[in-house]
Amino acid sequence: MSDHLKGILITVLAVVILSPDSILIRMADANDGWTLVFWRGFSYAIGVGFILLIMHGSKTPAMCRNIGKGGLWIGLLSGVCTATFVFAIQHTSIANTLVIISTAPVMIAIVAWIMLKEKASLVTIASMVLVFIGIYIVMSGNFGGSNLKGDLFALLTSMLMGVTFTLTRKYKAINMIPTNIVGGVVAAMIASLAAETLYLPAEAMIYILTSGVILSVSFSMIVIAPRYMPAAEVGMIMPLETVLGSLIAWLVLSEVPSSNALIGGAIVILTLLLHSWYSAHFAKNNS
Repeated sequence: MSDHLKGILITVLAVVILSPDSILIRMADANDGWTLVFWRGFSYAIGVGFILLIMHGSKTPAMCRNIGKGGLWIGLLSGVCTATFVFAIQHTSIANTLVIISTAPVMIAIVAWIMLKEKASLVTIASMVLVFIGIYIVMSGNFGGSNLKGDLFALLTSMLMGVTFTLTRKYKAINMIPTNIVGGVVAAMIASLAAETLYLPAEAMIYILTSGVILSVSFSMIVIAPRYMPAAEVGMIMPLETVLGSLIAWLVLSEVPSSNALIGGAIVILTLLLHSWYSAHFAKNNS
């Protein structure tokens, strides 16, 4: 098996594993979102720690210490991101959440331009405009409605992802997988102070702990995939999670995407796919 095919299989499997994540959060159905954030963060930290121990054994503590202050900032933002994602799922449709969060690559380009002074190409700028038009269409159906809060949480999640991924690129010489442990711990610590109760019924606990395990496994695989194929090609596969997640929500929860979500989502996903294809093609021709 070639490295490129291995990278494709790893990414596709990671996306398929991640697809039920948002549905599991919705099915946990807790009255207090902070309770879900606590157990999701806790299980995420434990899951990533376990994976690191399997992969690196006794070197794991040293890897965790090596992330430095930059890694702690990434972990802090990741922990906040965990909370905003849960609240997005609680306050708007799964389709809206996934479409808005799928814009993270555009957010990364914007943050990289601000933080790292990376100039965006005309193709990237055009893609940004189209993606924001798509977001506007998705969110416009909820202007003045109760679901707008969830859409804004999803947008905040996408922005936080842009910052965390940009910081990860800034410190690319350091293995930043341990920052996921920090993120899980931060989410759990904040939630433990804000939650009305940490109690969850057994059925809800199963859903949310499974969600944490799914998150740790899929994101570990997504981090590994670029070792075998260009990151831009990994980006071409990632929007599949938006499609699969929305489809599962439709089949399992009978949550039919709105016309705004379908139209805006189509614009966002098609734009991201074309931009990722262009980036991969450009990188290949200049390698």
